[in-house]
Amino acid sequence: MKPYTLIFLLTPLIALKANAQQTNACKITNTVFAAGERICYEVSYTWFFIWTDVGEACFTVDSDNRFGKTLLHLKATGISYPFYDWFFKVRDLYESWVDPVSLAPHYYNRNIYEGGFTKENEYWFNQFGDSIKIRVKRKGGANRFVSVKSPGCLFDVVTAIYYSRCLNFSGIKPGTVFPINVLMDEEIFNVKYTFLGKEVRKISGIGKVPCLKFQVDLVAGDIFSSNQKLLVWVTDDANKLPVYIESPIRVGSIQARLKSHRGLRHKLASKY
Repeated sequence: MKPYTLIFLLTPLIALKANAQQTNACKITNTVFAAGERICYEVSYTWFFIWTDVGEACFTVDSDNRFGKTLLHLKATGISYPFYDWFFKVRDLYESWVDPVSLAPHYYNRNIYEGGFTKENEYWFNQFGDSIKIRVKRKGGANRFVSVKSPGCLFDVVTAIYYSRCLNFSGIKPGTVFPINVLMDEEIFNVKYTFLGKEVRKISGIGKVPCLKFQVDLVAGDIFSSNQKLLVWVTDDANKLPVYIESPIRVGSIQARLKSHRGLRHKLASKY
């Protein structure tokens, strides 16, 4: 099991198969989070009913002056714990600079180390054109530059996480589908997640949290088998914060649970 995959699992919008059932205009106003937010998740893996904490994924939001503008710097990091490094060492960095209100991405950077495999990605988003410039570099290779035509309302993987928190979940009914276009590597995925209903989820160290529960249909591949489902619990409050994620994989199961938080824009709706 590769613990870095939980960086992606913390949003129900990555590596999915989907047919958009809504036309979601990209126009949103961020009233959910602000500079200073810090959240971390414990990543665990189980095989034969034994759960082991193998890594940590953290997300931070900061204000930064770049490209002549005041932007939000969204950063996600994933690490494996020292005892797990001998098996599969992970040191991942994903970051994006976005408009503080609309979350329109300007620049994205990815630099990962996963069990000896390295990869670098950079995206330059042209908000006034229809293409995105991409730089790709793998271990020992040369820089390669390509362009991808944007269908509009397109996000990198980090911005997609935060954008999904800004969607309007008020009054939604079970079965409601939320689609979004996400750029990963050099491919655009039209992805979705489905609302299942409301549920109270007990999170260690935080308490019982009123949540919105979503189901994600995963694409079969190296990590997941066909017809497997990812489940995500998001706080039913103004933060819309993912607090728990779980899914079976080809061997065993994985989960991520909210470990710590500070700088939330709104009070977390939890109770012991």
